[in-house]
Amino acid sequence: MRKVVVIGGGISGLSAAHQLLVKGYDVTILEASPRIGGKIFTMEFAGMPIDTGPDAFLEREPEMKELCSALGLAGELVAPVSQSAKIWVDGALHTLPKSQFLGIPLDLEELASLDLISPEGIQTAQNDFTNEDTGRHEDETVGSLIRRRLGDEVMDKLVGPLLGGINAGDPDKISLRAGVPYLATATDLDFSLIRSIKEFVRSSDRDPKAPVFLTHPDGLSKIIDALGEELKGKIVLNENVHSVVQEKGKWIVQGRENLEANAVILSTPAYVSAGILRNTNNEVAKLLSSINYASMAFVLFAFPSGAVEPFDGSGFLVAKSEGLLMTACSWSSSKWGHLGKDQKTFIRVSAGRVDDDRVFNLDDGELVSKLLDELSLMVGLKAAPSESQVVRWPKSFPQYEVGHTRKVEEIQKRLQREIPGIYVAGAAFNGLGLSACIRDARINVQKVENYLEKNT
Repeated sequence: MRKVVVIGGGISGLSAAHQLLVKGYDVTILEASPRIGGKIFTMEFAGMPIDTGPDAFLEREPEMKELCSALGLAGELVAPVSQSAKIWVDGALHTLPKSQFLGIPLDLEELASLDLISPEGIQTAQNDFTNEDTGRHEDETVGSLIRRRLGDEVMDKLVGPLLGGINAGDPDKISLRAGVPYLATATDLDFSLIRSIKEFVRSSDRDPKAPVFLTHPDGLSKIIDALGEELKGKIVLNENVHSVVQEKGKWIVQGRENLEANAVILSTPAYVSAGILRNTNNEVAKLLSSINYASMAFVLFAFPSGAVEPFDGSGFLVAKSEGLLMTACSWSSSKWGHLGKDQKTFIRVSAGRVDDDRVFNLDDGELVSKLLDELSLMVGLKAAPSESQVVRWPKSFPQYEVGHTRKVEEIQKRLQREIPGIYVAGAAFNGLGLSACIRDARINVQKVENYLEKNT
């Protein structure tokens, strides 16, 4: 039987292994930590299952829903009961425009009525309808596009906080086509950014009543647990792989014990994969090491419900210009119906950006205290939490900077040409979302199949 070793037990590695197992391959998953799931990690907090990494996935992308269907979980998925969000900018909470696309306003009259952008900023955005776009080039940043077409205010007060909150990144450094391909596609129909996006939304034929996000009420680890059951006996935990070498036409995965494989998929973070491949192919390792990562933390709070004023919405974003530790606040009890039924108010705060490591210079107690001070400033929250929990994610959010697509193409070319049978998958390459990770896993499984058909 053809043997495939998957290194890394996050959603990319697990979904790749699951697909290989279904296709009849002999699969082993090696995971360095004591658990599988990677950044998907649900913990019991104040008596309820709370996600400490991603807490939902995009409904419009099919891969995660298809995986849930294959695992018999699709019928259990739920959507947020509140999808309206706010933004903290200029020292106050503002309502986000209802007519917007990834933070890009589509109705400037509505935007003007919200007192978020100055009259001068609205006028700058109006120029998008008449000024031809002569500044486009193949690989530009999100920030360069938005600033050129709609102005600095729209970028700094709307688009930046929303997109920056997705990956703790800086949209002025993130590649438009690599980092936000859905937005890149939406900009190709008209020189006017607003008209182009409107036309894209119309042509996408998406049901406006369909939910944007879905999750499992027991937390996303429910999906990981189901994958773990499917892969029972195939997973080795606490296994640190330090290298992969070729011997007699096969790959030897070196850890506590050596494992022989016909093919290997590395679904570890790019910098970890770089370390494993350093002695196998140093040029590939250098390219992998050059993919930057951001660090951030989530802080969970539980309050007695009577001690906290209800919040109208699912949460709020925080503009970078405010200089606060907080990047976003999810009012989980308002966002998710299953959490709102408990006699507690659950709030999840994220902190840390690609260019701001203050979070990691604070111990847990200091971080909790400072974020409570910020919540007091923003929403007048004065109550002491009944419980709090800090979960840190160092070097966990890959940054798709300008040149990322070319870099990934070069990695793939070198792998195929110089070390065939070795593959890399995961969030560092072709998309950050959970469905994107599963999609990348599928692509690599197909590569493994093609390779093994020719070489075994």
